[in-house]
Amino acid sequence: MRTTSKFLAVALTATLQSAMAGTILLDFEDVKNTGPLAGNYNGVTVSGDAWSARSEVAGCGGTVSFNRPGSCGALWLAQDPTSTAEDATKSLTLSIADGFIGSLSFIYSGSVSVPELAVHVFDAAGKELGTGLDSLTAAGCANYLFCNWSQTMTLNFTGVARSVTFSALDQTILLDDLKFTTPTTTPGQLPEPSSIALALGALAGLGWARKRAAAR
Repeated sequence: MRTTSKFLAVALTATLQSAMAGTILLDFEDVKNTGPLAGNYNGVTVSGDAWSARSEVAGCGGTVSFNRPGSCGALWLAQDPTSTAEDATKSLTLSIADGFIGSLSFIYSGSVSVPELAVHVFDAAGKELGTGLDSLTAAGCANYLFCNWSQTMTLNFTGVARSVTFSALDQTILLDDLKFTTPTTTPGQLPEPSSIALALGALAGLGWARKRAAAR
């Protein structure tokens, strides 16, 4: 019985840690115009060649030629999209002070078929975690600069990451629906329902084991 209690205690600890995990979702629907996006954005530090993008479609009121049903905002990887001069490969970095774990996911749209999009994750010491994603392709659009969006892309890794870098040819990529799992919840984040259920199950099991031991 003592062994069972120890096992359930370990399970409870693990599930409580999981239950405390939070999710950060960047969908950029709150961006109101097209402009440089740097500094703190919804709990994530943005640096590098990053611009907010507001769609020009009816109801969005922006100036960027992109179309995605139900969406008006995105993150544009570009040095300066207001300039007609396009440079070579550019990059932007998203950093989370408390780190993120397990995986990150996103979708993207490209204005050319070979934007050479690369995604790499790094820990606090600058060491790359996982193998990254390289040479991701896209499909152009007939009526908009950006309209063909990828399926959800997921990059899995082991360890606690602090940053992710996106690199691609200048002005050729929009990013959206970036999702990070943080080790602990922060204000505005909720634990995953499945994690809460696991924690409650482990707690109930531990209580049952102790009650049975006391009855003997």
